Amino acid sequence: MSTIRKRGDKWQSIIRISGHPLIAKSFVSKTDAKRWATLTETKLRRDDAGISSIKFPKFDDLARRYIEEISVLKKCHYDERLTILGLLKESWSSYPINKIKSHTVNKYKTNLAKTVGGSTVNRRLDVISSMFTTFKREWSYPVENPVLSVRRPKKAEPRDRRLSDAEIKRLLRGNRTSPTMRSIIEISLETAMRKSEILRIDLDLIEGQTLKIPIAKTEPRIIPLTKRALSLIKNAELPFKISKWQVSKQFHKLCQGYGIKNAVFHDCRRNALTNFMKDKGLNVPETMKIAGHSDPRMLLRIYNNLQAHHVAKKLNS
Repeated sequence: MSTIRKRGDKWQSIIRISGHPLIAKSFVSKTDAKRWATLTETKLRRDDAGISSIKFPKFDDLARRYIEEISVLKKCHYDERLTILGLLKESWSSYPINKIKSHTVNKYKTNLAKTVGGSTVNRRLDVISSMFTTFKREWSYPVENPVLSVRRPKKAEPRDRRLSDAEIKRLLRGNRTSPTMRSIIEISLETAMRKSEILRIDLDLIEGQTLKIPIAKTEPRIIPLTKRALSLIKNAELPFKISKWQVSKQFHKLCQGYGIKNAVFHDCRRNALTNFMKDKGLNVPETMKIAGHSDPRMLLRIYNNLQAHHVAKKLNS
């Protein structure tokens, strides 16, 4: 239904129709406001009548098609596939795609935010948004993107958590740690590799003191290795038969069991990068090469913190 009201020296026409976002427009005359409201409301209801005759597929059916036709072409296809498979466990995945509204996604977001951080929530919402964009633009289903009306969580402040020597000792020597997790943690601490990269290690891609990662976060890259890193990799039971999600979950359980607070697996990578600059004396560009970073800002934060401690030590010596 439409509402016409006077606001200041103009007339505002407001249209509210179930299943559509509120639409409002201002006019100089009340007659123009009424005319626009009538035409717009008629068009929306006519469009709804046409859409009601369309048989929309279920989200889970299109999600599987999306994995096979769209995700497989992306560099991040492995991670995106896992995210979509996780979405298929949601009750609304069996809904026709036109029945998945912003309130559906908002409820999913709220529940998800209870267990993961804002960045993870935003990445999941990005995947859903990309899927609905494909449904409409490439596969011609007349559906709106429900993510566009969902308020995104704020990005968390950059983490600066590093594991202490005592915490690392507990993780590597504790009896709760499986041989697989011990190898993965040690390799991360020695190489600064991401967990997804560690899980893709292939001994055939080692050449001298380097390891090629054909599928990385940004682009294929070659990682320089220390002698210890090379030894750890060659002595590990490869390939690791564990998913990146299981690595995160098991690391969390280990930290709980060992009394290590506010730690995530990615902190191992930060430890390694800090050691490269502090103990090995590598500069930011050299460390970027190892880390596979295209943006130096995170490494500059580490470098500046190290420099501040170094200067403070000099001042007090």
